[in-house]
Amino acid sequence: MKVKIFLKDGCANCPPAKDLGQTLEKDGVNVEYHDITTIDGLAESTYFGVMSTPSILVVGGDDTEKIGWRSAVPGLDEVRKVLSE
Repeated sequence: MKVKIFLKDGCANCPPAKDLGQTLEKDGVNVEYHDITTIDGLAESTYFGVMSTPSILVVGGDDTEKIGWRSAVPGLDEVRKVLSE
């Protein structure tokens, strides 16, 4: 599984999402960051139905969403629990 984090510059709530991603990377989790103001980031956000930032998704190996938090940053323990299932 991997974590996809959708962000944009100027988003007041995005720094905690970045911090969460960095902590997960230290745990060895594959984390992808997507800036929704870029063409690639916009395409990825459209594919997953992300309409707001920050949004954090846990996806399986087949790139299907397992769980997502849109306009919210979950707690670290909550994400770790999902990743361990």
